[in-house]
Amino acid sequence: MADHGALRWMKGLPVLQLTGTARERGFAHGFLVGEQIVDFFEFYVLEDRWQSATRYEAEFAPFLRSHFDYDPEYLAEVDAVVEGMKASGMDLRVEWLGRDFGRVDLLAVNAYIERRAAQPSPAAASSLNGPAPAPSGPACTQFAFWGEATQGSELAGGLIAGRNMDGEVDLRKVTVSHFLLFAVDPSEPGRRRWVSAMWPGFVGTITGINEEGLYAMENAGGSGPGPVVDGLTPCSWVQRNILENAGEESTPASIGKRFEAFRSPAGGVFGGGSIILWAVPYRGQPAPAFVSEGDRFGTDIREPGEVAPASPFGIMAANHYMTYGVDPNRPGFFFGKEAGFSSLWRYEAGMNTVEAWLRQKKPLGTEDMRRLLQTVAHGTTEHSVIFRANDMTLDVAVDDLETDLWDAPYQAWVTFTFEELFGAGR
Repeated sequence: MADHGALRWMKGLPVLQLTGTARERGFAHGFLVGEQIVDFFEFYVLEDRWQSATRYEAEFAPFLRSHFDYDPEYLAEVDAVVEGMKASGMDLRVEWLGRDFGRVDLLAVNAYIERRAAQPSPAAASSLNGPAPAPSGPACTQFAFWGEATQGSELAGGLIAGRNMDGEVDLRKVTVSHFLLFAVDPSEPGRRRWVSAMWPGFVGTITGINEEGLYAMENAGGSGPGPVVDGLTPCSWVQRNILENAGEESTPASIGKRFEAFRSPAGGVFGGGSIILWAVPYRGQPAPAFVSEGDRFGTDIREPGEVAPASPFGIMAANHYMTYGVDPNRPGFFFGKEAGFSSLWRYEAGMNTVEAWLRQKKPLGTEDMRRLLQTVAHGTTEHSVIFRANDMTLDVAVDDLETDLWDAPYQAWVTFTFEELFGAGR
């Protein structure tokens, strides 16, 4: 326990509860899980993502200091996390860097997906050499269904969304052992409470839900050709900011309008390239779930029915763009680059299963979402989340620590109500 924070075990999973102002929440965050933050930074960011402390210091740390337009509130919370870590009395020394853990390293944790924005994005190879394949990497997949698709199941027409957090695979399974649920209750006027499934040190989120049922979860995307740009905002902060300030009234147009506050000078919102599924409880509106696709050069929003599965009551996403930068005459290509095989087969496998169910008018429920997430997992899924927006309940499955593949959706599922995560636990 700490002022403005508590670390609790709930149904076998760790939950970090944070309350108060940005500085108060940040201090409690760092005080309670500081050692785990350094672990995640050392063994995931340095060892796994950059694979070189020297390269991290030479390339990513300067990039984080010079190419981002950080919100002052974000920096205040980041700095408070580091202050809380120091106040806990822990050893902040990072031997690989020859210095103590500091602000830039916490920025690196929160912007690990922006590593892709630190280098120019090349154009596709010429037809003489063949198309350049999209880089391999995270392999997340998401689905959402509502209305006629879920009528007749236990959802009774309500919205269900599910995601595999897939591809953050490190040698030591730190992304499994350090999995952490956040339950955040901001004291700033007008802010919504939110829940996040991430790792220690995350001030933002790429897997989040708020108290009104707004769901925002990110899959890695690609990038169109272009240079490194300034004025970036971490995707994790964009999502967290919207979760705190928007609610169940959200539509494709309103979320698109909120993006305007985060556009870089190059015209886009998402430095590393991101595909985000947004969803809200279904109340009869035409698009309770939709997908934003974009990079640092532009952003598009895809609504249900624009691409297969062509249903007004469902939508899905993998790791390649379906409308942004896409030539309709060249399926599977964006900006002239061929999508990675994993993303293509996951989308195809999920799409075919969904379309078969829709043809049979099968009422889709939680068990069907679990089956879908199992279908598109391929040994790199560290955790999976299912959210029933109208009921405000979620299921979480986390991989085990066995030295085998990462098969989270085949593990035991734990169910929480949204409110339960703000309670006393055990």
